[in-house]
Amino acid sequence: MSMNIRTIAFLVILSFVSLYSYSQELKSDSLTKPHLKPYSVPNTDIIITPPAYFKYIDAINGFVHVGTSASITIQEINNISFLQITEGLSPEYFEKQNATVLSTEDVTTKSGMAGKIYTLGFTTVSNDSAKKVLKYERMILFTGDYQRTIWISANYPEFLKNVLYNVLKESLLTVSFKQNNE
Repeated sequence: MSMNIRTIAFLVILSFVSLYSYSQELKSDSLTKPHLKPYSVPNTDIIITPPAYFKYIDAINGFVHVGTSASITIQEINNISFLQITEGLSPEYFEKQNATVLSTEDVTTKSGMAGKIYTLGFTTVSNDSAKKVLKYERMILFTGDYQRTIWISANYPEFLKNVLYNVLKESLLTVSFKQNNE
């Protein structure tokens, strides 16, 4: 029986250590640490510097921060300019996608490319039996040159906006195309 008590005590201590580690990951200062080094996105000509603690996941072609459920997905679209794509994006278009436009901003990436960021609000319902309505926001950056478009979406829970928004935006603005010698 003492073996069972030791096992239970070990599991309780392990649980507290896990919860402590998880809570450390959620502190806002953990997300404002310096970015990782630039990352070359597989099967694209795109380089981006993800925020600290975001891990690349092949299945989504992007990055995930497990502690906050935030994600960044990246796509390259060839033979079309981002200007052609964005000229057809209206609030009505996004409403048909069950999203509300919160803001639209013309931006310049750190490499000097013009772009446009749309910030959208949307809700989703949890898969558990509680069927909770979860509020999210999505930043969508379109940028590129006259031949290629970079399309990046960054999703984050609405209640974490004040922690994640600037960190994600700064990361999005690091995007560039690889130079010919890279």
